[in-house]
Amino acid sequence: MSPNLEGRSVQLIVESSPELLIRADSGHLKQVLINLVRNAGEAIDGAGAVTLRARATRAALGGRETDVVILEVSDTGKGIPPEVEKRLFDPFFSTKETGTGLGLPIAARIVEKHGGSLQYQTRPGHGTTFGVVLPRQINDTDSGAKRDTDSKSS
Repeated sequence: MSPNLEGRSVQLIVESSPELLIRADSGHLKQVLINLVRNAGEAIDGAGAVTLRARATRAALGGRETDVVILEVSDTGKGIPPEVEKRLFDPFFSTKETGTGLGLPIAARIVEKHGGSLQYQTRPGHGTTFGVVLPRQINDTDSGAKRDTDSKSS
């Protein structure tokens, strides 16, 4: 996507992060991220930047606090106006001439099927950040060994 964005004077920045594990269908997750990056690039008039980052935190998913990974797509665009924000996830609603209005509703559905949520923060005139919040897979061999022991003693 970088060449497409750079052709419009939009820089794609990928911030490095520690290794964070999630369980997801890579094809579906790629579809979500491409949609979010494309939307972010289109939200920028003139020069700007789209930044991708991953971070670990704790957040509410499925009604309980859990370890999560948040994949963020931030832009330096114009932000989302309040009248558009109200309809952001409505199927077939689009602010683009050639848009179908299905990108965000489908992205949200894919993320929800993976046990996560699609969130966003926007500031008109300053940009928007979308966060793909997914349950974190902790790669801890000690806890795996403990579970094996526990299951044998039951």
